[in-house]
Amino acid sequence: MSKSWFNRLLLSYMPIFIIVVTFTFFVFFQLISEQGRKEAINANSMLSLQAMRLIDTSLRAVDNMVMKESINNKSIIDFFNSKEDGDPYINISAVMKMKDMISYYPIIDSVYLVRYDDQVVLSNATNGHIDTYPDKAFIEQYRNTTSQKWTNMRTFQQFTVLEGKKVVSLVRGAPFMTSEKGMIVVNVATDSLERLVHELYNSEVSFIRIKDGAGNELLKGEEPVDSMRIYADYKSSYSNWSYISGFVQGTFIQTVSLLYNVWFVIGILMIIAGLIWMIYISRRNAKPVEQIVSRFSGYKLALAGGVMKAGPGRINEFVFIESALDNLTEQARQYQQQYKEDLHLRTRNLFHQLIEAGTELTLGDWRREAERLQLPAPADRHSLIVLELDKYGDFCSSYSRHDQNLLKFAMRSITHEQSSRFGYECWAEWTASSRLSVILFASSEGVEAQIVVQLCDSIRAWIEQNMKFTISIGIGNPALQLSEIPQSFQQALEALNYKMVLGENRLITREDVMSQGQVEVYAYLGMIRAAVYDFRKSEKSWRNQLDDLFNQMKQGLLTKDEIMNVINYLIYSLGRELSGLGKETQLVWETEALPVLIDKLDKCHSLEDMHEAIIGKMIELEDTLADMRYNGQHAGIIKEMRRVIEMEYVNPNMSLEYLSEKFDINAKYVSKLFKETTGQKFIDFLIDIRLNEAKRLLIETRRTVQDIAEVVGYTSAISFTRVFKKVVGCSPGEYRSETLKQQNG
Repeated sequence: MSKSWFNRLLLSYMPIFIIVVTFTFFVFFQLISEQGRKEAINANSMLSLQAMRLIDTSLRAVDNMVMKESINNKSIIDFFNSKEDGDPYINISAVMKMKDMISYYPIIDSVYLVRYDDQVVLSNATNGHIDTYPDKAFIEQYRNTTSQKWTNMRTFQQFTVLEGKKVVSLVRGAPFMTSEKGMIVVNVATDSLERLVHELYNSEVSFIRIKDGAGNELLKGEEPVDSMRIYADYKSSYSNWSYISGFVQGTFIQTVSLLYNVWFVIGILMIIAGLIWMIYISRRNAKPVEQIVSRFSGYKLALAGGVMKAGPGRINEFVFIESALDNLTEQARQYQQQYKEDLHLRTRNLFHQLIEAGTELTLGDWRREAERLQLPAPADRHSLIVLELDKYGDFCSSYSRHDQNLLKFAMRSITHEQSSRFGYECWAEWTASSRLSVILFASSEGVEAQIVVQLCDSIRAWIEQNMKFTISIGIGNPALQLSEIPQSFQQALEALNYKMVLGENRLITREDVMSQGQVEVYAYLGMIRAAVYDFRKSEKSWRNQLDDLFNQMKQGLLTKDEIMNVINYLIYSLGRELSGLGKETQLVWETEALPVLIDKLDKCHSLEDMHEAIIGKMIELEDTLADMRYNGQHAGIIKEMRRVIEMEYVNPNMSLEYLSEKFDINAKYVSKLFKETTGQKFIDFLIDIRLNEAKRLLIETRRTVQDIAEVVGYTSAISFTRVFKKVVGCSPGEYRSETLKQQNG
């Protein structure tokens, strides 16, 4: 097999060898003729024309494209028609269109738009005011004298921190006919023109020089004029540029003359060298192929369509190699595709390993993985911030899925841009649908808490000014070690939990949370029960009690979860109290009031919103219950009973039986009607009236407990004290002492 493979390779090269020898003799024969010299000169002239036509065609194509887009493209038209502080979405669309122009015409280096109304400059890489744009002088020069042709070579600087580029520029007004709203500037780098022309000729033999209207050399690295022999000089009617070409010191012509005498010897030497080279290369190439085939010969490859035979008992080695290469290529393609799909997942996984406590990630592992994924390397110190979209439900309902993704991308981009402006590297990932988590990297000398706060406020202000939504930012303490990063992240999340109390569209730091005292949630439960109890009794004091409750919740600095626990307990208590007013009241609560209240609370984004929603719904419910109570069949009788109780509460015999005899109604029915109409049991209503009067007498007079008990309708001080302590929580004497002590300070 070894000899056969060598012979096949040798024979496969033979036709190529014959063709090369024939072509070599033909070329040498043509080169030694005088006609070849004339054709070379003519070709040089054609080179200048071709270079001029190529560049003019490219520039005309760009010129026509700019004119067409300025007339027809909606994104560019909308940009020039935008008012001051234009719509960010229009700006982004215009930037995308400029990037499309650059991608369609690779010779374009940069494009920027100038809007005269608000002096805004928008380029494919940045935007800002004309006073801060490095190309301001050029804009002012061509603002009122828009040229219809390309400018001379100039230096264009996109960013002040970068070195300027040599470019030629095309300036078009907008709109196209009037040019009253702004201008479009397209910059073509001279390096791109040089690459176009450089492919047309061999710089060692010939040359092309291009000069603009001012005589500036557009191409770099040109030979001095003395070392050139010029054969062609053309001037473009479109660009007004000069195209000069020729041979370098006549090298090409001299070479042709020299080859006239030695072409035959060179031909023979080439034939001999070709034979030697072909034998050598055949032997060298045969060895690795033989090794590959020998390795494949030990395996049976399943090939589609069967194995092609080259002879009795032999297989075609090329079939083996082709099959193996196809398999390797397919595996490599699948690996590349899988690698691209996994790259984003690996990046997110590494981010979550850093911010989640309990991971076994080391600093070395982080550094190696960051290098593989092309992420920022670990720094001396890190700061964790979390950006959260305010009113995320409204955000989702206001924008389509595509617009949401576009706005989130813009939010992530501005975070990177602002971080870079403040001297930070940053790594940002969306860890939740409404939260963008950011790790800031900086050296120990560069990290200051005040700078981080300024950076966050700059991001927040930019979003507020340029977007139709706002964000709140939670800031964690700087992490000095890898193990402190999860803690800093949790601090940022905990800070955002207080957004409902502290307000939206602001920065929340650890100091903001720690500077205000916190109250345990269970401290509010008693206030809730008292307010709901008064609401059930139709006492007007429930409104003030709920106002006090929400004021104390705001001062107590509760987290979002704690606030929701308090609100849920309030709803539960309200439902439980209303369930005791009868089936009709319970039905109104469960079918009308409760669903509406829950829907309103779901749309609330602050404690104030919740306060207004709950108070408003409870006022509506209070009016509904009042109508139900006083429009019932026995509302007048119960109202009269209440008046009798309030007037005769001092009567020790005041009871259901007493009322039953007085109004000629069954005692049990009196009890049922009283509770359904007033929302309170008869005995509770009587006790409230007696104890309220007892409290007044305890504070305003020095009468004994026995006297007060008799005055309010109790026959003995023991029963009075027992009831007082059960309801108030302390004895009458303790209540008098404690109240007087508080009044006296």
